[in-house]
Amino acid sequence: MKKNTTKTLVINYTPRKGSYTKILFDEFVELARGKTELVHMDLCETPPDLLLAENLDLIMEWNGGRRDFSKSELSLLSNHHGYIDGLLKADHIVIAFPIYNFTLPATVKAWVDAIVVSDKTFSFSPEAGFRGLCTDKKALSIIVSGFDYGNSDDVKEYASSTIRQNFDFMGIESEQISAFGVDQNRDRLDSILNTAKLEIKALVDRWYSN
Repeated sequence: MKKNTTKTLVINYTPRKGSYTKILFDEFVELARGKTELVHMDLCETPPDLLLAENLDLIMEWNGGRRDFSKSELSLLSNHHGYIDGLLKADHIVIAFPIYNFTLPATVKAWVDAIVVSDKTFSFSPEAGFRGLCTDKKALSIIVSGFDYGNSDDVKEYASSTIRQNFDFMGIESEQISAFGVDQNRDRLDSILNTAKLEIKALVDRWYSN
């Protein structure tokens, strides 16, 4: 078997029993197995810290340039920095999640908040403005929704644009594979999932063709 030359961080938030998101996530993992080094992260088992009083000020101070933290303060920052290190070590990032109430689940948003960090994944200077520091990486978002947002002019979802904007901000080229309407269009469920699986296969073949 050809030696793996890339590392892929695969992240899932699939808490629901019988999750369609997990079906598509597992499809990616199975197709990519042996073609890249897979590093798994389950956000249900190891959830990121929320931005609460005890750590929010420390994170903002880090983003402002402070580095002289005490051991106890660094301990509070360790959860966030662990997620950052995982991202920085990867060549590819795959994250799979459902849409909750038109946007990202809170746990997935907490992961985003953990990885968008000054001098780690982006930089800022008055002269150059903001600059993403992760331009050597590619990302895939696998997004599943019970409602078919693609066929609605009245109801919008913000998960796709939010995750894409954050990847763009960090300089990461990203793609999305969506399976919308899995509950609304039960009569087409197999077709919706199979279409997404074909898109996943095409991306795996493209990413790991060399």
